[in-house]
Amino acid sequence: MHMSYNDFQQKVYSSLIKYKKEYLKIEGKGVSARGVYHDCLLPEPYCNAKIPVMLYDGIKTIVEDIQKSKFAYKPHLAASVHVASSQTACINLFVPILECESADQILLQSGVVPKDFVYIDREQFRKGYCFEYWDSSLEGTKGLLGDHSPHAGTDSDVAIAYRNKDNKLCLWLIEHKLTEQEFTTCGGHRSKGISDSQKACCTSCGIEEIMENHNKCYYHEHCDYNYWKIMDKHSTFFTGKYEGYGCPFRGGMNQLWRNQLLALELENRGVFAEVYFSVVSHPENYFLDKTINEFRVLINNSPKFYEFKSNVLVDKAMKYLPDWACWYKKVYLGIE
Repeated sequence: MHMSYNDFQQKVYSSLIKYKKEYLKIEGKGVSARGVYHDCLLPEPYCNAKIPVMLYDGIKTIVEDIQKSKFAYKPHLAASVHVASSQTACINLFVPILECESADQILLQSGVVPKDFVYIDREQFRKGYCFEYWDSSLEGTKGLLGDHSPHAGTDSDVAIAYRNKDNKLCLWLIEHKLTEQEFTTCGGHRSKGISDSQKACCTSCGIEEIMENHNKCYYHEHCDYNYWKIMDKHSTFFTGKYEGYGCPFRGGMNQLWRNQLLALELENRGVFAEVYFSVVSHPENYFLDKTINEFRVLINNSPKFYEFKSNVLVDKAMKYLPDWACWYKKVYLGIE
């Protein structure tokens, strides 16, 4: 029997707040946008820091170097504000492993890599990886999906370039979740600018109907995003069952769908020979399972998408990075 979402969230928050107070010696509370003080928020000056105070000490210099490079990532609003920032947690999980000389061994031994993975291609990106990845080289500043702006757009939390068994350049895209209980839902369906008739399409039109008339999607008609144009090429990937009604991508599957479209189109353009997409989450976060399982069914259990838990990586890294692995388990998993 799994714990409730509130209990799970409280467990993770408590561990992170304990670290904030006992190790970082930050007793003060941060203030929310509504003017309420919370222990899970960081006070000034920490909430304004360019490098989050919640980063593992051993990677702060590396992250500073990343942010000075052409592979700098865009910090999320909560990155330095909230102890449970998913972006900060993601960097804390992946930078120590990917910077390690034994990264290939850790990834392979964990069993979470794409099936054709042989080794990280260190000539790509920054030492073979980058954060908040989106490819702007083919379609300009709006990216392959045509949805990028300074404030929004589809990104992959982590991108790892690797060589497969045929020595071809491939890509592994990873979405990281910490305490989130759902993936990002469709902003078009939630938009204040959507008309009643267009909103009705969201709940009455399935994939086939929107494929026949893309303008039934708010994002296509009003924003000219490329989602359904790309779907024209890859619609056979999404032919599995959907037990709901209307567009399957108006809920949590929306984020999975957009990341999968990015992966499919990168592969279609020949940028990478193979592109896989994964979700990694906290080992006790089972609240994403419903959406993940629905997405799996919709894509006919394609091996191009799969999920795994963060503790699998940490456990295998213990042999190579014991100090960091113990730190991560203590801070994020509550294991002393």
